[in-house]
Amino acid sequence: MSTPPSGPAQAPKEPVTPVIIDVPASLDVGTKAPEYVVLPEGKKLNESAALDLAKSRPVQWIVLAGPSDAGKTTLLTSLYELLQWREVEGYAFAGSMTLPAFEESCYLSRRVSGNSKAHTPRTRYEGPNPLYLHLRIRSTKGLRPFRDILCTDVSGEMFEHARDSVAECKELIFLKRANHFLLFLDSAKGVQQEKWAMVEDGRALLRSCVDSGMIGANCVVNIVWSRFDYFVAQEAEKGHRPFRDEAEKQLRETFSSAIPSLMFSEVAARPLESPALGIGHGVPAILKQWAETPLEMKALDLFPKSYSGTRESELFADRHFASTTANEETHR
Repeated sequence: MSTPPSGPAQAPKEPVTPVIIDVPASLDVGTKAPEYVVLPEGKKLNESAALDLAKSRPVQWIVLAGPSDAGKTTLLTSLYELLQWREVEGYAFAGSMTLPAFEESCYLSRRVSGNSKAHTPRTRYEGPNPLYLHLRIRSTKGLRPFRDILCTDVSGEMFEHARDSVAECKELIFLKRANHFLLFLDSAKGVQQEKWAMVEDGRALLRSCVDSGMIGANCVVNIVWSRFDYFVAQEAEKGHRPFRDEAEKQLRETFSSAIPSLMFSEVAARPLESPALGIGHGVPAILKQWAETPLEMKALDLFPKSYSGTRESELFADRHFASTTANEETHR
């Protein structure tokens, strides 16, 4: 039997010297990683979760108010889509704690849903308990500051109850936190016979919020002509401009003294009647209002009026600020 040819002689391997690593005594090597990591579900935030978020960072509180099927949720979903498509000039999407919730709301308006006509699911009424959608945006200019936005996504039925009763309006505590209050006037009804009834319902809701003291003095109130494509589609034929001018005039006369920051906007988030307007017509301008409104900051009392204690640092503070307090009293 033949012996296989032997290869070239190999040098003997050098013994491997083990490397010893000093482990700090404070490190508990016996600690195991958690078996499960709890991640946020990404659904709409309830009141408690929204407040927790607001405690961790400054936020803009946005309340979208109006009757059912007036386009409140559609405005939010179109804003979300525009940010994904990078079609909001000056601002970019920077995250969301409710990303799956946005996707669920957008699904029925997309081709993959199989719908022949874009649709937004109606928000269900579950009592006076608001839910929120969260967006984080950043400026694409300058130092790129971030801004967190919490928007209500509640059923129009909640506001119908608030419209008819000041007592029920006072139960909507979230209204007092609003930096921006958007009152939706449905343009689809503005081209019909009951157009003035629609305006009166909006006026009654705003009156209830004002009389109950639920709208803060620094809150910006924006009366939004939603689904504005209905007006555009019929403007040349029926001339609805005089109606809108008169409605805005009456609303200004009613609320200008009670609401210092009152404005009007036109929005066609999904313009099916006038597609030439493009998705999200008027929506970027509203986002810009939210982003550029200064956040309210509470003044800190850096110079307390009195000091107590026996520690030398406290006694020093008492002596140091004594002259300041005396000067303040003199100039009063």
